[in-house]
Amino acid sequence: MEKIAIVINSLKKGGAEKQAVLLGRMLSGFYDVRIIVMRPEEGISEELITLYGVKKSDIVELNATTGRGIRGLCHVLRRWRPKSLLCYLTYANFAGAVAGRLCGVGNIYQGLRNARMPLFKVLAEVIANMLSTGAILNNHAGLSFFRRHGLRNLTVIENCYPSIRCHRKREAGERVTIVTAARFVTQKDYRTAIEAFRIAAQKMPKLYYRIIGHGEGEVDLRQWIVESGMEDRVEVIVNPVNVQKLIDECDIYLSTSLWEGTSNSIMEAMDASLPVVATAVGDNDRLIEEGVNGMLISPGDAIGIAEALVTLAGSCELRNDMGVCGNRMLEKRYGMDVFRKRYLGLLGQDVSGSRVQEVQDLPEE
Repeated sequence: MEKIAIVINSLKKGGAEKQAVLLGRMLSGFYDVRIIVMRPEEGISEELITLYGVKKSDIVELNATTGRGIRGLCHVLRRWRPKSLLCYLTYANFAGAVAGRLCGVGNIYQGLRNARMPLFKVLAEVIANMLSTGAILNNHAGLSFFRRHGLRNLTVIENCYPSIRCHRKREAGERVTIVTAARFVTQKDYRTAIEAFRIAAQKMPKLYYRIIGHGEGEVDLRQWIVESGMEDRVEVIVNPVNVQKLIDECDIYLSTSLWEGTSNSIMEAMDASLPVVATAVGDNDRLIEEGVNGMLISPGDAIGIAEALVTLAGSCELRNDMGVCGNRMLEKRYGMDVFRKRYLGLLGQDVSGSRVQEVQDLPEE
């Protein structure tokens, strides 16, 4: 059986980490797969491994014995000799490309998980791309950005959402709760989210806001809430273990990101049958059809976001109709079957185990 290695920085609970573990589980039915963790000290989520059924014996952690960084990765690759490397995120992309070439790995794919990134990361990705077979993006929005910076052989394989639940409808209650589940970082633009909520809450006394996440921006986030005068109507929950349950309890999902790839958190909202109000960035327009399962607003437009929230807060029927549509769209477009076919096609194998022609670079948009 052919060997494949998936290289990633850590296995903490993040979007890229979820997709890496999910990919490992899916490919294990066709290949001998190992997940190589470059920086295990950053976190290994037992919950994540258990959730997706990955064997601990299939996870290789670089340590003092194997060696760290590129040297440690070379040590593992020379001993195990995989035919292909699938890497996730900039550090793993760079290390995987260098180590893979040094060790004679046949196919090396870097994984680009956003539609844009800082210049210093772009430089590392350009170098990795020169040494790689190609790059896999999880979104269409990043194609022009990375092509403009000289990356070649780009293929889009969107995120997979496994085990999609049956759609559900909610009954009208005394409260309407908005929810956001995202890291506390600049990209997510919580300042606009808080301002939009303040405007909407002045018109809708029954409106409340639940924020779920973690990150270096927590102090700023709490300060913006205080400045808005909405402390009694905004709840901040830091790094909980029951994220999906907390989302399920809410009525509207809000995403105010300044840029995105394919948003895992919006997918989680669609799985929960929630209508989505989101900024028109990244691949959000592929997840959300305007007026069908949500509303798209320009980034930074607090007034426009507030108006959308008020519209949804005022109609339980509209929220339910949009939520059901979103759930059905998620199942059709982002289920395991689509994900499996794209990756096996890229690696030259179809779901029946026969070889197929390699996927070509996507045309210019």
